[in-house]
Amino acid sequence: MKKTLKQVLVVLCSVSILVYAVFQLSLASDKEIETENTFYSVVNDVINTECYIFRNESLIIQSADGARCYSAENGDKVFLGQELCVTYQDYSDADVQTRINEINTQLAVLEQSTGSYFADLGRINENISDYMMDILCSVSDGDLRSAKRQQSSLLVQMNRRQATVEENGNCFSDQIYALKQEKTNLEGGLTGAKVYTTSPAAGYFYTEVDGYENIFSATALEDLSLKDFQALISSNPKPVINSNAIGKIAKSSKWYIAFVCPRREAAGFQKGKNYTVNFPYSETQLDMTLERSGGSGDGETMMLVFSSHTLPRGFNFTRKQEISVVKSTVQGLKVRTTALRHENGKTGVYVLQNNRVVFKTTEILRESGGFYLVALPDENRHTARSATKLSLHDTVILSGKNLYVGKVLQ
Repeated sequence: MKKTLKQVLVVLCSVSILVYAVFQLSLASDKEIETENTFYSVVNDVINTECYIFRNESLIIQSADGARCYSAENGDKVFLGQELCVTYQDYSDADVQTRINEINTQLAVLEQSTGSYFADLGRINENISDYMMDILCSVSDGDLRSAKRQQSSLLVQMNRRQATVEENGNCFSDQIYALKQEKTNLEGGLTGAKVYTTSPAAGYFYTEVDGYENIFSATALEDLSLKDFQALISSNPKPVINSNAIGKIAKSSKWYIAFVCPRREAAGFQKGKNYTVNFPYSETQLDMTLERSGGSGDGETMMLVFSSHTLPRGFNFTRKQEISVVKSTVQGLKVRTTALRHENGKTGVYVLQNNRVVFKTTEILRESGGFYLVALPDENRHTARSATKLSLHDTVILSGKNLYVGKVLQ
């Protein structure tokens, strides 16, 4: 009897232990949930296409043959009558003139570095640091021309630092004298014939000539229909490059791009509105204004024309190039698609607040790569909080067992 009772007790204890273990495992499984905080995201609706550049440009012609030595750089803003180029019949004279131009640049730096106006050393050091950072940023952006210009300013500040430390405002006088002597000697040796070319008007000077200056002009673009535009770009006109053209000048800073895209991609663009355009060739991003749009007879394609007055240094004005246009920008909160749930006919997610499960509604804007971009509670303030709508930094429950609104998770 005692033996039987003992066996019963052992069985009861075993069952109790098993039930307790199952109960604890059940509680543990309820607590095993996966969460993730929402974060703010911006998604661009981008059109990738190929554009053509239109601009009013005039060739600058001179008839002399020989070696050319440019006084103005590509993209410089010039004034009427400014010297642009010197053409030497003797090619060795062009090399001499190049050296003279280098000396003039060095003299300009040294002459700005001398005088009795020195600022305090701390300010000079700050200027040096700023210019060095500007140069690094320009190089990183691929704007080497800007970096080159800033290099001269950096040299001026470094020279001023040297003069301040040595307490000698005329410490570069010997270098200036030597350079001026070299310049005088070089100029005395220029005996060959030379022809000066000056700017026929004020504007923007470019050394590259492609022969399309009178074809892809802003004037031609004014009355250009989509049909005419397609005929223009498909005809592949042969450029007629004048060997006597030293460059060209654009009197106006305004220039245009035109491209064709499917009508569905063109939908939503608004005339007169600014759009961001990326130019990979120049690693440049510009705001450009939509001037006009026109469709084809079949209604399948549209021509869009954008304009800008911005002329970044070193910008590549190649007639035909790839671009991407940001059509629209959508902001919202990013959540995983697996978190989406439905409660009482509403779409939303479970959110963990103070260890309690709550339901917050969402408005899906778009889906990409396993995530939903959902609307903000307040589109004008992305940090705004809401008790009923999903908000920034909410702890979203991605997965878990036996979840329901109001459940408390210890």
